[in-house]
Amino acid sequence: STALLAGLAVSQVASAQEFDDRWYLTGAAGMNIQDNDRGTRNAPFGALGVGKFLNPNWSLDGELNYQNPNNDANQNLNWSQYGISFDLRRHFLAEGRNWAPYLLMGLGYQQSEEEFDSFPNPNSPSQRDEGNLAAKVGVGLQTALGERVSLRTELAYRADFDDGSVAAPNEDWFGDVLASVGVVIPLGPA
Repeated sequence: STALLAGLAVSQVASAQEFDDRWYLTGAAGMNIQDNDRGTRNAPFGALGVGKFLNPNWSLDGELNYQNPNNDANQNLNWSQYGISFDLRRHFLAEGRNWAPYLLMGLGYQQSEEEFDSFPNPNSPSQRDEGNLAAKVGVGLQTALGERVSLRTELAYRADFDDGSVAAPNEDWFGDVLASVGVVIPLGPA
C-alpha cells in the first residue's frame, strides 16, 4: 500500500508539472448573427483577449470585441457595437487527446452607437451612444496545434441588455449568436 500511495503522489506531481499556467493571448474572428428586433444586419466581428488557466479544467479570459452591422432600414446610417467580457471556460480533458470540448459562461459590458434619422431636425442624423450589461453562454472546442498555439472554435449566445434602442424602443434586451474561430498563443517558455 505504501508503493501505491507513492505511485499516486508521483502521478499527481507529474500531472501538476504538465499543467500549463502561462498567460496567453487570444484572437478570434467570426460572424455575429444579430437579433432581428434590433433592425441591423448580421456582421463579421473580431475579438482580442488575454487569459490564463486557473487549473487544468478552468480558464478565465478577458476579451475585447467589435462589430459594425449595417442598419436594415437605411444603409447610410452607422451602427456599431463594442465591449469587454470576462469568460470562464470549463474544459473537458481526456488522457492522450490534444483537443477538449468546453462550456463557456461570460459577463461583460457592451457599448452601442446607433445613428438614427431625426428629420426635420437640421442636425439629422442623430446618434445614441449607450452602454449596458451583457451575458454570454456557449460551447466550443480547443485543439492544441503544438506547444506554441491552440485553435478554438466557438458558438455562443450573448444577451445584450440594451433597453434604449431607437429602432426597437419596446425591447429590453437583444440576443445575438456569435460563431467564431480563434487562436490561443501562450506567452513565455513552455
